[in-house]
Amino acid sequence: MGLDFLVPIFGILLLLVPITGVTAILTLRLGGKPFVETLALHMRGGRDGDLEMRLAELTEQVESLTAEVRELRAAQSFDEKLLSSGTAASRTPEGSGV
Repeated sequence: MGLDFLVPIFGILLLLVPITGVTAILTLRLGGKPFVETLALHMRGGRDGDLEMRLAELTEQVESLTAEVRELRAAQSFDEKLLSSGTAASRTPEGSGV
């Protein structure tokens, strides 16, 4: 009997070990690189000014949108008042002279 069963196992391993190595290297290179770059950037303390600038821009945009929503609500309220007064005027009798 002997060690004949080891030949197919070593043949399979001969193919799987390099494929596994290349897969691990590509995964670390492509998947780990953004994480490592972000971690390094955070440790260096870079782009804090950029983050603050973006936060200020977003705050300004939110305030602008809030003002626009207030204006839209006021316009909608005005339209509703006009429509309700228009329907009330159409309900008055025509012979009353109003």
